[in-house]
Order: sequence, then structure tokens, then C-alpha cells
Amino acid sequence: MSMSNHSDSESYTDEIDEDAILANLSPEELRQLQSEMDVIAPDEQVPVGQRQKDQTEKSPTGSFDHRSLVDYLYWEKESKRMLEEERVPATLLPKQKTEKSTEETEGSEKEEKKISRLKIPNKLALEGNFIKLTARPSGNDTNLESTLDKIRKNNPEIKEVNLNNIENIPKEMLRDYVNSLKKNKHVTNFSIANTGADENIAFALANMLRENRSITTLNIESNFITGKGIIAIMRCLQFNETLTELRFHNQRHMLGHHAEMEISRLLKANHTLLKMGYHFELPGPRMVVNNLLTRNLDRQRQRRHEENVVQVGVVVMLCKIPS
Repeated sequence: MSMSNHSDSESYTDEIDEDAILANLSPEELRQLQSEMDVIAPDEQVPVGQRQKDQTEKSPTGSFDHRSLVDYLYWEKESKRMLEEERVPATLLPKQKTEKSTEETEGSEKEEKKISRLKIPNKLALEGNFIKLTARPSGNDTNLESTLDKIRKNNPEIKEVNLNNIENIPKEMLRDYVNSLKKNKHVTNFSIANTGADENIAFALANMLRENRSITTLNIESNFITGKGIIAIMRCLQFNETLTELRFHNQRHMLGHHAEMEISRLLKANHTLLKMGYHFELPGPRMVVNNLLTRNLDRQRQRRHEENVVQVGVVVMLCKIPS
């Protein structure tokens, strides 16, 4: 009986053609066989940490939005390009010039090449004893020097300061404008949209709002202010009870989700802001800010109602006093 079993096993072994079986397996079946063999009889020469099964061919765990990634990369590239090429520094030249040295001539030729490379029409504007070379006409005819001087002198005639679209304002002058408003008591509307204001200007605005008690509307849209600059301004609004409208939409740098959360948190300490010009990407901060602005509006209405009641009471008391 044992001899019969032995002969059967030998004949069975001879009938199995392993090479033929392996040749007929599909690539998927070969990978599955290799995976099972690695578990049953792992290669002792392979380090223990590298004996795990290959799990790199799993199905995706989430959706991939290719368009959003392309848009984000494009926006980052455009922001860098705008920072490097969009702004052309202002050049101040004397009105009357009789002699030109060789170095000055060469310098002016390089400046002309730099401006002509952008293919932007130039505009000459007279300011005092200088000619200001502007990259593009802004349509804003505000006299920078005289307006700044009136703000410093606290001139009551200056109630609105509009520097919108004057893109070649020197950073030092823009900072002087902001600093001169600290003690000013008459300017109620300050607008510097599309003037190239950056994070340093935002920090100066934050310090100004801690002291200023006259500005009700501030517009800093379409600039280069980052989330840190906006947060600095919002943090200082807890010391300000005058500003009612703040607009900072369309910055060249995305504020980010963290900045939006911080803005909504800091606004809780302010009770006078009624309007905010910014579109929140996150629904949470958007809802919180809307609720806080509504809260401030209700408080303002309540305060006006109480003031009207007091005034009516005073009038009634005066009417009852015998003549």
C-alpha cells in the first residue's frame, strides 16, 4: 500500500509543469503570488523593515482638484511678477537743467530703457520745483505735497483724503501721510486703494488707529498687504471707537484661513465697526463677522434711541419750567 502511494505521488509530481503554470499567470496573479510567497517564506537577506507588502497601488483616498492647484500656482507666479515688474519707481528731475555730465546722461538712458521695456505711456506732472515721472496716468489729481502739509497743520478744510490709484507715491511719503493722521482731528475719510501699500504701511495704519479719533472710513483695497498687516490693524481696533467702515479686499497676497479666523476673533473686542469690505473664503469667519457687525449696528441704534429719549426729556423739562 505504501509502495502504491509513493508511486502515485511521484507520477503526480511529474505531471505538474510549474513553468507552464507561471507562464499562463497574468501580471496581477503574479504580483499576488509574489506577495503571498513573501509572507510565507520571506527572503532572509532582505532587512526586516523592508519585508512589508507593497501598498503603493491603492485607490485614491480623496478627490484631486487639478484646476484649483493650477490657479493657485498661477496666482503665486503672478504675485511675484507684479512685485518685481509692475511698479516703476518715481523719478524726480529738476525743471531746468543746463549741463549734463556723462554719468547723468548714461543714467537717464538706462532709466528710459527700463520704462520703455514695460511699454507703458508716461505722464509728466509738475510738483514744486520738480517734474515727477509717472508710469501710468491714474486720473487722481491730488497734490501730494500740499495735501500732506494741510494734514500736518490740522487744516479743517481737509476732511477727505483720496490717494487712490496714485501708484508711484514714495513709501516714505505714504508713511508720512499715515503718521500725520495720528493727531489730526478733521479727516474722516482716508483712502489709499491701489497705491502699493505693503505690510509696513499696514503696521503704521494700526498705530495710527490707536490714537486717531476722527477717521470713520478707511479704504486700503487692492494693495500688497499680507494677513499679518490686516491682523495688526484689527488688533488695534479694540482701542478705536470711531472707525465704522474698513475695506481691505483684493490684496495681491491671499490672507489665508488663519488670518480670517483671527480677524473674526479680534473683531469681538470692537463695538463700533459697521461695515467690512472683504469676502471671506471660510464660511465660519464670514458668519461670525456678519453677526458681530449686526451686533454693533444694533448697539448704535440703541444708543441713538437712548439719546433721542434724553433729548425729548430735556425739552419736556424745559417746557414745564415757568417763565
